[in-house]
Amino acid sequence: MVVQIDRFDLGVALEFPENLLLTRRTVLEAILKGSAGLALLHGRQCHADSDSTLTVRLGKAAPVKIPDDFVGLGYEMSSVAPLGLLSVTNHNYVALVEALGAKGVLRVGGIVANYTRYEPHGKIMADRQNTVITDASLQQFAAFLRKVGWKAIWSVNFAQGSLQDGVTEAKAVAKALGPHLLAIELGNEVENYGKGRSPFRSSSWNYAEYRKEYGEWHAAIVRAAPQIQFAAPDTASSIEWVERMAHDAAGQVQLLTTHYYRANQSHGTAEELLVPDPRLKDILTRLRTISGESGIPWRMCETNSFSGGGRPGVSDTFIGALWTLDYMLLLAEYGCSGVNIETGVNQLGFISSYSPIRDDGKGTNSAGIPYYGMLAFAEARKDCAEVFPVELDVQKINVSAYVLGTSGKPRSAVIVNRDRSQGARISMKNLAMSDVTALWLTAPSPDSTTGVTLGGSSVDANGHWAAEQKQRIRETVLFVPAMSAVVLRAADSRG
Repeated sequence: MVVQIDRFDLGVALEFPENLLLTRRTVLEAILKGSAGLALLHGRQCHADSDSTLTVRLGKAAPVKIPDDFVGLGYEMSSVAPLGLLSVTNHNYVALVEALGAKGVLRVGGIVANYTRYEPHGKIMADRQNTVITDASLQQFAAFLRKVGWKAIWSVNFAQGSLQDGVTEAKAVAKALGPHLLAIELGNEVENYGKGRSPFRSSSWNYAEYRKEYGEWHAAIVRAAPQIQFAAPDTASSIEWVERMAHDAAGQVQLLTTHYYRANQSHGTAEELLVPDPRLKDILTRLRTISGESGIPWRMCETNSFSGGGRPGVSDTFIGALWTLDYMLLLAEYGCSGVNIETGVNQLGFISSYSPIRDDGKGTNSAGIPYYGMLAFAEARKDCAEVFPVELDVQKINVSAYVLGTSGKPRSAVIVNRDRSQGARISMKNLAMSDVTALWLTAPSPDSTTGVTLGGSSVDANGHWAAEQKQRIRETVLFVPAMSAVVLRAADSRG
C-alpha cells in the first residue's frame, strides 16, 4: 500500500503494510526514515508529534544588503608562501572555492604574519615563526585569485618588520595582485602587541600609540602605492579599538576589521555551538552602529568556532556545519560586509579541526564538515542581494530562520534547527514564496564527521557538488527535524 503525503512532497514513495493503523506519528516517522534528504541516525529521536507551528514573518525594518563578496576564507601567511596549495594547478582547491561563489575574499595574515618577511628572490619558507614570501609566492597567489575571481586582504608584518619593509612588501603585493587586492592590513590582532611572554611593544602599548604608528605606516605606503586601500584595525576582540579607529579614520581606513571566536579550543564544548553566544549580538550591534555612523563597511576578517584550531570532535562534526551556516546568516543580518572563515594550517603548525577545506598533508584537499555550512549559505544567497529582518516565536525550540531576496521580494529562506530533541513545524505562508524547492542539510548524527549531505549529495573527491534531491514543497508548512537545516528556494530564483 502506498500512501500519498499531501503536506510535503519529499520525492519518495512511502509504503506501509495494509493492516497498519496510519496515525499522524506513523506517517511522520516514515517520512523521516524514507527520505534520504531527512536521514537521521537510527535511534536518534525527534519529537514530531507537537501540534504547535512556528510562523516566519518579516520584520518591519528595511532589508540589509549582502555584498557580492560576502563569503570568504582566512589563512595564516604560511599557507600562501609554499608553491602548490593556492595554485591554479590545485584543481580540487579551485573547485571548492568556486562553489562558494563567483566573488569572495581570501584574507591572508594570522599570527604567522607577525613572523613573516618578504624576500623577492629568497628561499620560500612556511614555518609558524619563520615564513618567507617571495615573488614566486605572490605570482602563484595572484593567478589563483584571477582563476576563482576573488580578491584578497593582505597583512604586512607590522609587529616586527620595519616601516621600509612594510612599504616594499605592500608595493610588491599591489603590483602582483593588481585589481584583486581588496586591502592591506597593518598587523594582526594589534591590541595584543604589548602582551604575552615576548611582546612586540612595551607593556604600555595602547590605542593612541598604535594610531600614531599606523598613521606613519599608512602615509609611507600611500606615497609609494597610492592605489592601495586599507583594512583596520584588525583586532583580536577589541570592539573599542574598532570604534575609535572608525571615529578618527580620516580617510585612512576603507574597511573596518576584527576577529571573533566562540571560545578557546582548550575549553570549547559542543553545547556552545548549539546555543547563541550571549555576547555576540552586543558585538554585532556595536559594529553595525559604528559602521553606519562612519560610513565604513566592517568585515569579520578572521573567525571560526574555537581559537587555537578548533575543538576536535566538535568543530569538525555536523554541529560545526550547522553553527557555520547559522553564524554566517546572523552576520549578514547584522550588516556585516563579509566573513572570512579560517581554514588550513593554523599558527601552531597543524591543520585546524574547524577547517572548511581539509588537507591530508600529501597535497590532496577536500571538503571538511564546516564546508557544508558555507555551501548551504552559498546556495541560499544565489540571486539574493539582501537579507530581511525576521520575526519568529521559537517557543522553547532552538531554531532560527533567515529570509533572503532581492528588491524587497523573498526568494530563499533558511531554517536551522540546532535543538537536540525537538523537530519544528515551520509555516512559511507569510513569505509568499511560490513553488518552493528544498535542499536539506543533514547527517547521520550531530557528531558525524562523515556522511554529511546537502540536497542528498556530498562533495566529491574532485571538490565538486551538485544536489541530487531538490524536493518540491507543495504547501507552506514544513517539518524540520532536530539537528538539521533546510534551504528553501522560490521557483523564480535562478540557480
